[in-house]
Amino acid sequence: MIRAFNKHYRKAIDLIEDSTTSEKMDIAEKVIEWFRELPEEYLISLALFFNEVIDDLGDDSLEKIELKMRNKKREEEEEEEEEEEEEEEEEETKDYEEYEEDYEEDEEDY
Repeated sequence: MIRAFNKHYRKAIDLIEDSTTSEKMDIAEKVIEWFRELPEEYLISLALFFNEVIDDLGDDSLEKIELKMRNKKREEEEEEEEEEEEEEEEEETKDYEEYEEDYEEDEEDY
């Protein structure tokens, strides 16, 4: 299976290298769309397979795919926390600006 993959991989690389810049961009966009459509489990399996192929090729110049598992729920929570922090900062800025305005008004009164 790895030999078959290697054969097709090399053929795909040759095709991409012989392509024009605009063709390369089109190919990259198609690949990205394809990856987005794949279920997460398939992507993980594909990444593990690529890592095995890289090991079998013995090519140190190839980087392995890092698999850092992140829970979608955790990602959503982190995004919510970031939004809350931004809102708090905006409120603090607004409160400070109101404080400055009040201070300036009080200063004018004296």
